[in-house]
Amino acid sequence: MKILLVNNFFYNRGGDCTYFFALKNLLEKKGHKVIVFSMHHPQNFDSEYSKYFVSYINYPGELESKSISSGLKVLCRSIYSLEAKKKIEALINAEKPEIAHLNNIRHHITTSIINVFKKYKIPVVWTLHDFQLICPNTSFLAKGNICERCKKRKYFWPPIVRCKKSSFLASSMAAVEHTFQWISGIYDLVEVFIAPSDFLRKKFIEYSFAEDRIVLLRYFTDIDLDNEEEKTDNYYLYVGRISEEKGIKTLIDSAVKVKSCKLKITGDGPILKQMITYAKSKDKEEIIEFLGHKMRKDLLELYKKCRFIVVPSEWYEVTGLVVLEAFAVGKTAIG
Repeated sequence: MKILLVNNFFYNRGGDCTYFFALKNLLEKKGHKVIVFSMHHPQNFDSEYSKYFVSYINYPGELESKSISSGLKVLCRSIYSLEAKKKIEALINAEKPEIAHLNNIRHHITTSIINVFKKYKIPVVWTLHDFQLICPNTSFLAKGNICERCKKRKYFWPPIVRCKKSSFLASSMAAVEHTFQWISGIYDLVEVFIAPSDFLRKKFIEYSFAEDRIVLLRYFTDIDLDNEEEKTDNYYLYVGRISEEKGIKTLIDSAVKVKSCKLKITGDGPILKQMITYAKSKDKEEIIEFLGHKMRKDLLELYKKCRFIVVPSEWYEVTGLVVLEAFAVGKTAIG
């Protein structure tokens, strides 16, 4: 079968990308031909299909300028990408996929491509990696607290509470996007949504998604189990995005109280510089080390040598892929 996999990013940026590449490899091992569609990015892996990828846009950079032109550019691109629609059609005509499997597509690729799939009668499956489709802020957080004010499509709330990047402009655009998607009925064109956790599935049903259109199919890991004895070093490990909902600040506050073991923080994200500065102000014993983004093979070595991993999330975590990866190499996970 010819399967078209779609995801915003084509490098190991986070859990959705880890799943995307693991799924791609698994399908290819099963004898399927996998075609990919994504966005250009400086860190992308090579792909024979990259000529069809949509152009790169740096949203934080655009929003920082606070100009009307940048705001309009972000608004138009994040809601409905004519470029993505045009390029996905060219890819379909060239490769003729039999099914499309969407992952994270919001804001960069956008739902504009779904209409093209319907035009060519290509069935669509969509794996839900977060709460983007039902929460304008994607994470059910507002100023650090769990927030579900937008239930029953009350999309006037985001600009009031400024839940998106603490910005009126960003929050307003998120509200406009969700209103547009709801009115357009675009989600009705998707045959099946895949939920990787029972919690996420129930939350989407609670927010009016049809129960018979969301199936539970849990994440998997492609890490090979091995019985090799690895020398354990005296550190524990955080792996993931450096963002507010992941609880990094709370982790730092806790880590500085543990003098007998070091903490290594792996990953990148919007508050990385802020957390490095915060850690320096708290960490007098120099027991916290930020390692930045790591390639997969280097990450596996860190897993194997750590004492345990820690998952300090303060949001509705979908399902921690890092926990599966830690278990695969025989490590304990603390949540």
